[in-house]
Amino acid sequence: MANEKNLIPFDRRTETEQREIRSAGGIASGVSRRRKRSLKEAADLYLSLPVSDQRKWNRIARRGVGPEDVDNQMAIIIGLADAAASGDARAAKVLIDLLGEEKGAGGEAEGVTVIIDV
Repeated sequence: MANEKNLIPFDRRTETEQREIRSAGGIASGVSRRRKRSLKEAADLYLSLPVSDQRKWNRIARRGVGPEDVDNQMAIIIGLADAAASGDARAAKVLIDLLGEEKGAGGEAEGVTVIIDV
């Protein structure tokens, strides 16, 4: 490593330096947590908005979804369900995970058998 000589082990630093480093780490951790929470809130807001494309809205409504439930989150769920029904194993796994099915001892959701037909 090019700067290996410049590194000072934490246990060789003074108590003041250690405190400053810990404090800076705590501040950075708080900033990171707030940013992640903000992103989660923004995603939640967007997913709760109604579908803006009239064609998509009509397609979702024709499937029997109530007008108050036609939002971006429902559009994503329908897309995942369609992909899973057409054989996309990843989409099926995501749906199963979203449903929160209990995992068996083998890590697979109980009652689901994956058959790979080659």
